[in-house]
Amino acid sequence: MTDPDYSNQTIPSVQKPLTFGIQGGEGSFNDEAIQYYLSHNFLPTQAIEYLFTSDRVMEAVVQGKIDRGQCAIYNSVGGYVEETTEALENFPVKIIQEFEIKIAHSLMIRPDQEWSQIDTIMCHPQVLAQCKSNLKKKYPDLKQTSGQGEWVDNAKTAEALSTHRLPDNTAVMGSKVLAKIYALKVIEDNLQDAEENYTRFIHVVRQ
Repeated sequence: MTDPDYSNQTIPSVQKPLTFGIQGGEGSFNDEAIQYYLSHNFLPTQAIEYLFTSDRVMEAVVQGKIDRGQCAIYNSVGGYVEETTEALENFPVKIIQEFEIKIAHSLMIRPDQEWSQIDTIMCHPQVLAQCKSNLKKKYPDLKQTSGQGEWVDNAKTAEALSTHRLPDNTAVMGSKVLAKIYALKVIEDNLQDAEENYTRFIHVVRQ
């Protein structure tokens, strides 16, 4: 992981614990990112709300329901996160900080699923973009799809798979932390095309 880059940025002083709303659920890369950020900035215990989508994060910031919002904005392989760039255009917020963490993607199923019956991978579009070559080479016959609304989040789809709310022919992708949280089986880890695969996250506040 690289240390947060705060060059040419003003970091507000923290007088009290803040409420962060993040684009993701428990075990998502956004969750890893906020934990990394808090630990490297030696902040007191903060409240974290899992909001799953960039729109919901920006809306909560504007409505004053959270102090800061966090979203993924750019990946070194997949490029800009369209979900976030569109939300930035639609809500009156401003970016106050940016930082990066290294990202690795795992392919997972439930322990009771038969791999021979899997024909679909469901995950965030950015995951598919970051693993495009490896998925084509290693799993060319698997259909690739993404959920709508909060189901676009990898943590949400992992939870849905673990509770049998996704079809039994479906595998999911995301951080291998999700396998521990939702009792999933990792089929393969490190499926990202680039070894140095970094995602940049932003913190936003109301304008």
